[in-house]
Amino acid sequence: MLLPHMWLRKFWLRRAMRDYPLYDPPHKVEEYLLSREQATENFDYFMRVRLERFAYFQNWLRRYFWVAITSDERGVKALSRWGNRYAGLLLVIGPDGDPTDSYFTYDPPWTGENAGNNVVFDMGIALGEIIIANCPKLHWALEPTSAILPRRSKMLKRSSGMSFQRPKLTGWDDPTWTSSSLHEAEAVARQMMRYMTTFKGRSRFNRCHKADRLLIRDQLLNGFKGTLRDYPAGDPYKLRGQMSADDYARLVDSETDEEDNGDE
Repeated sequence: MLLPHMWLRKFWLRRAMRDYPLYDPPHKVEEYLLSREQATENFDYFMRVRLERFAYFQNWLRRYFWVAITSDERGVKALSRWGNRYAGLLLVIGPDGDPTDSYFTYDPPWTGENAGNNVVFDMGIALGEIIIANCPKLHWALEPTSAILPRRSKMLKRSSGMSFQRPKLTGWDDPTWTSSSLHEAEAVARQMMRYMTTFKGRSRFNRCHKADRLLIRDQLLNGFKGTLRDYPAGDPYKLRGQMSADDYARLVDSETDEEDNGDE
């Protein structure tokens, strides 16, 4: 059952989203199922509309929630605070009690009760554009590591809910390094739904250790700070300088085999 103040927030969200624009790529199928050509068409659509959607999202937050999203850490803090209050209400709960997969599959379509997916997606665009503003070497790309990490790409190509062939940020000195702000936005909304919207969830949150509560609350902000901390190298463990570029790529790709096989 929703917390009483969440009913009020849900009511206000519904009013605010009445005319929210639909994200409408040409192929509304989970991207990992698309051919490279189809995924490229979806990516081209994303690149055409992303700045317009970012601007709309900023104006929407300012108009309905009095939240100003600037292209710096202060703006991410504001986005994080708003997300903690509202993002958990943007996803639809499925029969199993978890969010449906509509954010990834486009099914049901992002209209009606599923319209919140458009807002979550624009949260991801906003986060990505703010990162680019602070890390000018970074840019959006379509699976930039596929050629150098073939095992990982093969694994992701058969994995639902992993954002394969959705736009990602690339441009670090380490070519194996990427960031998926579109995926991160859904993860934050999922966490907020789990911990912040219902009596049961809030009780679960309060039972967490204080350090864990801070990680849940600051997930979006921590991800932003981590990205800036790793820029421009993108190699937090400093392994890349200890071997050739080919050996390093093989090392990173080999971790996929271990993960895929369930190894520690």
